[in-house]
Parts: sequence; structure tokens; C-alpha cells
Amino acid sequence: MTASNKYTWRNLAGALKERNALAMYILGFAAGLPYVLITGTLNAWFTEENISVATIGVFSWIIILYSFKFLWSPAVDRAPTPKIFNMGQRRATILLFQAVILVCLLTISTASPATQMSLIAIAAVMCTLSSASQDILIDAWRIEVANEKMSVDLLSAVYQLGYRSSVILGGAGALIMAARMGWGDTFIALSVLMAFAVSGVFIAGDSVASERRHELGDAPPPLLRNRTLAVVIIGWAWAFITLFGFMAFALSNPESANARAFTLEKGPWIIVATIIVPVGAAALMLWRYRNNAPVAGAAVKAWRGQAILDALYGSVLAPMVDIIDRLRFGAILVLILALSYRFTDLIWGAFAYPFYLGENFGALGHTLDEVAIASKLFGALMTFVGIGVGGVLILRIGRMPCLVAGAVLAAATNLLFADLAKGGAVTDAFMTATHFYALFGFMQPVADFLSLDVTSNKALAQLMLVIAAENLAVGFASAAIVVYLSSIVNKRFAAVQYALLASLGFLLGSLGRGALGELIELRGFAFVFYLTAAMGLIAVVASVLEWIRQSRVGAPDMVNKPTPAD
Repeated sequence: MTASNKYTWRNLAGALKERNALAMYILGFAAGLPYVLITGTLNAWFTEENISVATIGVFSWIIILYSFKFLWSPAVDRAPTPKIFNMGQRRATILLFQAVILVCLLTISTASPATQMSLIAIAAVMCTLSSASQDILIDAWRIEVANEKMSVDLLSAVYQLGYRSSVILGGAGALIMAARMGWGDTFIALSVLMAFAVSGVFIAGDSVASERRHELGDAPPPLLRNRTLAVVIIGWAWAFITLFGFMAFALSNPESANARAFTLEKGPWIIVATIIVPVGAAALMLWRYRNNAPVAGAAVKAWRGQAILDALYGSVLAPMVDIIDRLRFGAILVLILALSYRFTDLIWGAFAYPFYLGENFGALGHTLDEVAIASKLFGALMTFVGIGVGGVLILRIGRMPCLVAGAVLAAATNLLFADLAKGGAVTDAFMTATHFYALFGFMQPVADFLSLDVTSNKALAQLMLVIAAENLAVGFASAAIVVYLSSIVNKRFAAVQYALLASLGFLLGSLGRGALGELIELRGFAFVFYLTAAMGLIAVVASVLEWIRQSRVGAPDMVNKPTPAD
């Protein structure tokens, strides 16, 4: 990294004086707020309203929409420019999506989780679709407005500042406000913040959209591509209809729905339809093309809408074909690793608030203020520390050792939560022996000064220690998997290949949440933490095998190996 790319806080603060950098900060805020509200904060409201853990698990399937936004990204990217305030396509379309987000958040603020869960679910789905679509356009705008003075790296750093600001306000801020003014008014207040964030599109300058023609290069003939694409689209369509159809049924009929049975019966087929069938179809297409296998009807002229199909192929299927073509059988191991690596922390993420705030099944029964301090402030800080430590160690010892260590740590920290769910005897003994309780003695004076509702310093200290360990592990593992996936992708398809691989972990983790919610009610939180820790061993084994595979093929283990010139 050159000196010009090392951005300090002074650089970032100075950059905000520039029009597009200020707009980037506000747009980053607008991107993060709906995400944290729908996928996290809303679950805290549900817990306070005594909504069942099983229902929260089914509701959390909404997060899958973020994972698969690449499916409709070509349509959003090429949508005609709406005639709004003489804005360009990017800004005008972002504004439309932000209007939908605002309406959805206001709708949620006026609804009751106890009696209007279906209405909240519809508003949340629409909000998530609009938020994910907004993200597509914000990413495109950031790339297109970048120049020598305002580089993509700098704009990305400013974007992260805005995004993280919204996560803190929508997480810790929402919990503190809800303890004082109620959840409905809290969501109204956060909707007002979202309304202010709309100013970003008015501050931003129009970008010059680059030509997005898909250079297919050495690609199979159109008819073979079209048939393969049809198989993939049918599989994805069936999976989405099946999954969200059951979600709608479960939220409308919580007493009749059985999420655990659905996950066990339909879950494997959803994985088959969304991952195995597309990969198999792409591999078969590639084999037939490479081996000049005859294709019935190949001489038939392609459909006149071939340009649309070519766009879909180039943005969705071609990146997948490239991974298979380059890695061959190694692609199977890469897919398993991508599926399983973040599973242990993603699958129970929807139940963090029920575990911290609830009082049943081994939950901890903390106050909103305590959770805001421990999870959304202190925990967020520990995540940044974990990412920083991970980044340093990756450069020192290599990505693959860190990838294995991250998998081990992510699985092991689930055992710490299991101990808390069983009363925290092990954590208490450790903190007593090491005098760690003294490290958290500052909490009561700070809580008194800020008038925060802190009722148990000892229990809060235990929670903060465990959250610190878990968030350090998650931050470390996140840094490791980001670097690993970045090393696997082809620069030609970098954005889509990374999105495809990164979404796999979200898919498996999100899909299991419905069953996990019912399992918590049957066996308690402690059992589920032991289970997720055990399941984390899959990622440990996969990362070890991938390390061995890369060693055999001679893949470089460092992100940037130093050279004599350095």
C-alpha cells in the first residue's frame, strides 16, 4: 500500500468537505440504517413484546434477500432514469427506493407485533428489497464518481464511516431510546433520521454510468447458455417461492407452522436448487462446450431477446463458470468452505436479542441499556479490534493459518455463551481468578452519570467479557474470510464472484434460523450453543483441507508478499 492510500482520520475528516464525499457518508448512513433496524433491532422489539423465539427465527429469513441482491442487480443497474428533479439514473432511482424504505419504516412504527405481525413482515420484506436495491446503486455511484482526487478507496472508507454510524444509532441508540419512549416512537424517530439521510442524493453529483456490455469472450453458444440459465433461474425461483411462502404461512399461522420440520424436509432441497443445481448445470455446460459435445438444436437462431439473456449470463452464470473452470474439483472445497465458515455466528445472530433480553430457555434477562452498552457499543469496538488484529496477523503469518484459526475461534466462543446460558459458573470462576471484574468497575459510575438502567454489575461484566471474546473472534474470522475469498476470485468477475461466495454463508446460516428458533424453545439456549459450536467443526476441517490444497498447487499464502523493492 502506498502512502497515498493510507488514510488517517484527518484525511477522512478533510474529505468530508468535498461534495461527493459528504454525500457518500450520508448514503452510507442510509444504507446501514434499514439493515440494522430490520435484521437486528426489530428482534429486540419482538422480544420485549414476548413474540416467540420460533417466530423470530422464521422472520429472520428476510436477511436472505440481501444475500441474493446480485440476482436483480442487472435490472436495477439498467433501469430507465425516473424523471425526478432532473436527476441522473443513479440518484433518482436511489431516491425512489429511499421513499419506499421510509414508508415501510413508518408502517412498522405504527403496527403492533402482537396483533399485526403479517403487516410488519410485508413492510419488512419491502424495506429489505428496497434497501438491498439501494445498495446496488450506491455501490455503482461510488465507483463511477471516483477520480484521482477522490479515489474509490477513500470513498469506500467514508462509506464505512457512515454505515457504522447508522449501525451504532440504529443498534445501541435504538435500545436506549426504546427504554425511555417505547418502540413505536423509537422507530418513528429513526424514520426521521432516514428522512434526513435522503439529503445524500440531493448533495451528490450525477455520475457518468459506464458501459456495461458483457464481453462473453470464450463462451458456449447462445442456446447452450440459455438452457443452462433457464435451469438455474427455475431452481432459484422455486427456492424463493418455497421459502418465503412458508415464511408468510408461519407468520400468519404461528401455532400451525413447524419451521424445524420445514427446514429438515425442504432445507436440503433449497440448498440443492440454489447451489448444487446451478453449479452442476454450469459444470455440465462447460464440459459439453470444452469437449465439443453436440447440442440438439444448437443451430437454431437465438431468441431476439438474447441481449437480456446475455446480461443475465454475464452477471450471474459466467462468474460461476469461471470458478469451476479455474479450480476444477477444488471448487467443491471452496464452496463447502464458503457455505460453512460464518455459519456459527450467522445462524444465531437473530437470537442475540432474545438471549440477552429474554427470561426463558436460559436467556439472561438484561435490560435494554445493558445490552446497548455490552453488545452495540463495547461489542462493536471489539469487532473493529478483531478485524485489525486479523489484518496484522494475515500479513505476518499468512492468510491460511489465520483462516483456520478464525474457524476454530468462531466455533469455540459459542461455548462461552453456553456457559452463560447455564448460569455462568465457568466465566465467573475465570473472572474471579484473574480479577477481571475490576476491569469493568468503571461501568456503574458511567451508567449513573448517563442515567442508564444497569441492575447487575457482575452479570453485565460477564456478558461484556464473553461478547468481547466472541466479537474479537468474529472480527478476526471476518478479516480472514474476506481476504481468502478475495484471493479466490478472478479480477474480471471480482464483484459478482465475491458476492456469490459471500452470500453462501448467509444462505445456510439464515436458512437454519427457523429450525433453531424452535429448537431453542424445546432444548434451551445452552444446547443450541453446544450444537452450533459442534457444527463449526465443519468449517475448521474445510479450512484445513483448503490449506493443504493450496499448498499442493503452490498458491501464495500472503496477500502482499514483500519484495526486495519494498
